[in-house]
Amino acid sequence: MKLPPFPVPHAALRAGLAARQGLLELADRLLPAEAALWELAAGMQRTKLAGVLVTSGLADALAEGPRDTGELARDLGLSEEVTVRVLGAAAAVRLIHMDRSGRARLRWLGTPLQSSHPRSLASWVAYQAAPANAAAHGELEAQLREGAEPSGHRRAFGNSVWEYFGEHPEEEARFAGAMRELTAIDLPALARAYPWPQEGVICDVGGGIGTLLAAILERRQGAMGILVDSPEVLAEAEGFLRSRGVAERVARQAGDLFGELDAHADVYVLKWILHDWSDEACRGILSRLRATMPSGSRAVVIDQHLERNRPSPFSSLADMLMLVECEGGRERAPQEVLGLMDDAGLRPGRVRHAGLHMVVEGIAP
Repeated sequence: MKLPPFPVPHAALRAGLAARQGLLELADRLLPAEAALWELAAGMQRTKLAGVLVTSGLADALAEGPRDTGELARDLGLSEEVTVRVLGAAAAVRLIHMDRSGRARLRWLGTPLQSSHPRSLASWVAYQAAPANAAAHGELEAQLREGAEPSGHRRAFGNSVWEYFGEHPEEEARFAGAMRELTAIDLPALARAYPWPQEGVICDVGGGIGTLLAAILERRQGAMGILVDSPEVLAEAEGFLRSRGVAERVARQAGDLFGELDAHADVYVLKWILHDWSDEACRGILSRLRATMPSGSRAVVIDQHLERNRPSPFSSLADMLMLVECEGGRERAPQEVLGLMDDAGLRPGRVRHAGLHMVVEGIAP
């Protein structure tokens, strides 16, 4: 199925979000405030419902069309009674349509819960609904009263979210899948958002299996790439890069954000990196990057754009996720990122946008 590019241009997307927000506020006015608030307070249940449709296999089982709920439960080894009740609740929140004979199908809003959907969010929804994520958010009031650090995750589990993932590989795999899903959705806009060099070397630091780097190299046939990540991730990247036809143009280099980086390139990409960390940690990351950058090379930071006192339906919630999951992490405004770059010895460059993302450039003097 061919889908239109997403996200749409920055200004158009913001206008669309503002229009949607206005319509939702009008819809709220159709009810007493307490009724609209009751629905809002059921958000945890909606997230858990969406998550269990993924993890139980129900969403994928409905991929081919309407199914009898009893048959579904038997095929998946689920309780028939609970399946009927879960699907009924999912229908109430517009994920499922159920007819009076008990046959269920996914509605438009629920189709990205399928793993086969071209813009699937199955792993992202499962991550959002996971018990560990709920436990981290359960510490939000403690953070509100005592301060952002330690993170909600550390308060709940006694370690960082990255250490937790290392101890729970199945949850780390789910999170990695979620990041790939979100990157794939943003890919067309991000690949077009910056004037990547026609020739030269592009280094993606912490670039996972190379989803963004491959998309850039497909558009820049004369360029080469360096992918920096852990040895385990790089091993997984091999097959992906070959499937995209760029493996021979990408050097794989093991490394992490807090070790020495030795990669000589024309452009260095840090996508969804700085928002995980405090200002102090970001200065360290950028300083280590600056130490390996040749004069005239560029660092390109990609994160969601969030201005203080300007709430965003997406970026503000992403900021809350950074608050509870990461040590000092948060979404920032472009000037804040440029300030961190300046502290690390990089000259401020241009700021561009791709959908909700800012693409912030720093130049090595």
